[in-house]
Amino acid sequence: DNDVDIKAMGPGDAISAISAGQIDAAFLPHPAPTLIGQEGNGRSVVSSGEMLPNHACCVLVVSGDLIRNHPDMVAEIVKTHIKATDYNLEHQDEAAQIFADKQGWDVDVVNASLEEWDGQWIADPAIIADSTVDYAQVQYELGYVDEEFTREDIFDMSFYELAINK
Repeated sequence: DNDVDIKAMGPGDAISAISAGQIDAAFLPHPAPTLIGQEGNGRSVVSSGEMLPNHACCVLVVSGDLIRNHPDMVAEIVKTHIKATDYNLEHQDEAAQIFADKQGWDVDVVNASLEEWDGQWIADPAIIADSTVDYAQVQYELGYVDEEFTREDIFDMSFYELAINK
């Protein structure tokens, strides 16, 4: 049987499903692939960066409504994101422990994931803008979204620029 049935689910559900043999494969953000591998329930066969170099992964998103009606709040959220990103880069072990504690994960799994992960922590949206537009185009071509999106449709860089220039 060569048919593929794509099922949308979050990382927790996907980890459970692959561990229970309910699905054969999953596309998941780290640290999920490391956990699945260490538990003997599967293995990573390709990293996301191999499929789409410099792609955007876990990003900060706010609604147009929040931007229009609460721009000061958005500015604070972006500043906090920049500080958190810088902190993670400077204190990776502590950040891993915080994540493990909050999520109930083994910190050794989290640290192993950070070693295996082919991504990077960034706060500057300009770094991922082109790859995000490329990804949106693929989504359009596959029929997952009904319209094509430009860089301007997806990104409002003004909050980042304001935060770094203060």
